[in-house]
Amino acid sequence: MTAGFETNLLTGIAHLLADANLGTWRDTGIYAATETGIILDTVPATPDRVITLTDYVVSDDPTLSDSIIGVQVRTRWGGADPRPVKDLDGGIFNALHGLEGVTLTGGVRVVSCFRRSGTSMGQDISNRWGRSSNFYATVHRPSTNRT
Repeated sequence: MTAGFETNLLTGIAHLLADANLGTWRDTGIYAATETGIILDTVPATPDRVITLTDYVVSDDPTLSDSIIGVQVRTRWGGADPRPVKDLDGGIFNALHGLEGVTLTGGVRVVSCFRRSGTSMGQDISNRWGRSSNFYATVHRPSTNRT
């Protein structure tokens, strides 16, 4: 089965973040305790440092091939100090906010990308700090009924 558009979008962003040295991307989703794993859709129990990417629909033009896809980026970092998770979130902002005219690994064309919102998620039951940022990616997504 061929990967779908959303899978290609998130995988492409995962590659982009890994290339920016913000984390490690593996299709297997298996990471050492010392790595910052980049994961799609789920927030695993381990490792303590993760970047989770989840997509959601914002809007689709009915006739043109433009879509806006929301990408929630959740970050988590173990330890008592909240600064490392803020720094990780800031690095992701630097990599994604203002991104324009890029074709990601997997072929998805990102026309533009910007952060729409973000917040601290506090600490989880394992005392790991979390943050969430929401990016809006305008993408080129032709389909059967759109040019």
